[in-house]
Amino acid sequence: METKKAIQISFVIFMIGLVLALIYALSAFIKPELLVSRSFPLYTDLQWDNLLNESPNIAKYVLILERMAGGLGLATVLAGFFVLFTAFRKGEKWAWYYMMVVSLIGWGNNLLGNIMMHNTLVIIIIIVGLLLLTAGLIVSAKAFLCEKEST
Repeated sequence: METKKAIQISFVIFMIGLVLALIYALSAFIKPELLVSRSFPLYTDLQWDNLLNESPNIAKYVLILERMAGGLGLATVLAGFFVLFTAFRKGEKWAWYYMMVVSLIGWGNNLLGNIMMHNTLVIIIIIVGLLLLTAGLIVSAKAFLCEKEST
């Protein structure tokens, strides 16, 4: 596959993955209750509404932490878009590594957390994100890692 075409295909694959991550991050940032109300009972065997009524300060604390995680995810996704639209499209080698490392940390961290919370639906979404990441990296690996740089 020619270099430019491989980068274009990976670009589209990474775009899909970043949009998926953006939806997830925005959900946590804007409406953390959506994620917490699903994961809390899966992990604790207690209903989220019970915690809201019995310990509202603890519930607010959990929501603050979820919103902060969403904000970090949002920042990471926006940085990913920036790298993708600039250095990655130009074929700069460091951008391939950036996409790999940052995406693996982001998706991997969320995967571990959701495995601990037994949140099957979100685990599936994360696995889709990891599969997109893997596909994007494989398609573009030769273009970024094997071609000689021109002087």
